[in-house]
Amino acid sequence: MKLPALALLLFSLATHAAVDLDAVRDAAKRRDLDRLAAMTDANTGDVLAMYPHYYWLSAQIQTVPNDAVRAFFARHDGTPLADKLRTEWLDEIGNRGDWDTLLAEYPKLDAPTTELDCYAAQAQLARGKREAALKLKSLYLQGRAQPQSCGTIFDRLLAEGQLTEDDVWARVREALARNNTDFARQIAARVGNPPELQAKSLALAGRDAMKALGSYNTARRGGREAALYALGRLARSNPDATAAWLENRTEGWPRDDVRYGWLQLADAAAKSRHPQASAWFALGGTAQTASGRGWAIRAALRVKDVDAVLARIETLPADEANEPTWRYWKAQALKARNRKPEADALLAALAGHDEYYAQLAMADLSTPIASATNLPYRPTETEIARVKARPGIARAIALFDGGWRSEAVREWNWALRGLTDPELIAAAVLGERIGQLDRSIYAAERGRAMADIALRYPVPYREEVERQALLNGLDPAWVFGLIRQESRFVANARSRVGAGGLMQLMPATAKWVAAKMGDKNYDPSAVHHAESNLQMGIFYLAYIQQRLESHPVLATAGYNAGPSRARAWQGEQAIDAAIYIETIPFDETRDYVKKVLANAHVYRYAFPKSPVLRDRLAAIPPRGGVVDAP
Repeated sequence: MKLPALALLLFSLATHAAVDLDAVRDAAKRRDLDRLAAMTDANTGDVLAMYPHYYWLSAQIQTVPNDAVRAFFARHDGTPLADKLRTEWLDEIGNRGDWDTLLAEYPKLDAPTTELDCYAAQAQLARGKREAALKLKSLYLQGRAQPQSCGTIFDRLLAEGQLTEDDVWARVREALARNNTDFARQIAARVGNPPELQAKSLALAGRDAMKALGSYNTARRGGREAALYALGRLARSNPDATAAWLENRTEGWPRDDVRYGWLQLADAAAKSRHPQASAWFALGGTAQTASGRGWAIRAALRVKDVDAVLARIETLPADEANEPTWRYWKAQALKARNRKPEADALLAALAGHDEYYAQLAMADLSTPIASATNLPYRPTETEIARVKARPGIARAIALFDGGWRSEAVREWNWALRGLTDPELIAAAVLGERIGQLDRSIYAAERGRAMADIALRYPVPYREEVERQALLNGLDPAWVFGLIRQESRFVANARSRVGAGGLMQLMPATAKWVAAKMGDKNYDPSAVHHAESNLQMGIFYLAYIQQRLESHPVLATAGYNAGPSRARAWQGEQAIDAAIYIETIPFDETRDYVKKVLANAHVYRYAFPKSPVLRDRLAAIPPRGGVVDAP
């Protein structure tokens, strides 16, 4: 297809950038205002002209005139950089107490910070309006320090009786539940600084919970809160001793305090797969958090208490009950109670997508639902050129070219807002062409109703992945499913904890794997080279699988959380694989395993001989053996 002249012009010029991003970074780091100003003036009209201008303003945000900031917004409003600058500026405006400016600009923010929420509430209070402050009461009960701007709000609510002494105690309890003892002591000043909540007392609870429990006067509220903190610590290491203490030492306690103790124990016990966890949840009543309610269901799943599973799901708040997780497990409980029509109705409503529970639902239905047959949308070259010429996309591409990946990702994602499905597919094709497969997937997922499956589940490096998978006896669809989840095919991806490359290997793991592979001249930079990363990552995955009963579920969990943990999560007896996955105690790993396995199922479009999801969910064998991998 011949590209029209206008489209050719747009395609060639849209991402031209003269701004020297390295020079901008250096000047910003040095706070060289003159150099930043010169670059701003020299690059007026450039696709990235706003970047030196932003850094010039940001570096002097405490002193720059408001008119200078507003001039930036006049030219660049509606962009991620303008939103970032507005956030920084309003932090300073709030600190000054310039409430008129704050209230005028605050509604324009895309996602206000908590600090700005509290400044806005202060501004409203200054005008005699209390509604915004009252909405922030929930922040007080979160058990962690909030920005300084919130302190004024909390003080006002406490003075007016909108926050009570019971709320202060609730905040102390939540802080202790988070093991934030220093903050709990600060809060305790509002309730008389009970001796049990002082540093020495709480340190003893952390060091020797049983000894601490013997020292508290639980007739006092401070003593009970300290005891509940100690019980929470003890529950992690000795749940049976914790249960015995709750049974024998809480006579005369308020009922809610006793129930809270049982819930703390049950939560810790469920995450360590204790067989009494579900029964202890029953003693605690209904959990107060979504996490606690979820673990009450998981504890019942682990011991196959179908009645408890069903009862606990049916008492969930509506928004939680509607989550795919609990809709799927409710269907399983209904089937176990011979209520098949109700179960099939739930499963049918879940099916029809490529997510984990949708795939399980499709496999479980007696009469599977036919997959959608819509043909994928094929954008024209003109449509792709138009998307490329959009200012946000043009900036993203220029930033990718300049090595500013995090800024590029933000510009790309922001630019996709409000696009139609055909435009999203055009963006996905563009992302693929410029080698940014993670952004291609991001766009295709948002236009999934019209997206080609190969856009959402690409197979780059196919030859090398297949070769290494064959050498190591692995299924390539599973490997691709794992890579898609680990890095979205960004070869130089780096995680916040230091993992790198396509298969996100930690430095110590990569070095260990290289030694296992016989590489005596290992270069740490190899982890960011696609071919060597794939060689090491696939070798490591195979090594883990061999030591974890050759089970793909265990190996997937082990790849994310470490093989020793994956083995520890097994039971003394065989367990259903879906229940094993559902009761993984780490939220991140639990979600990871589901997504990798769901990805692997979809990758059957490229590897038809690969197993379906249900084939990967064979029963998890009993725990045994030793793992010698990092």
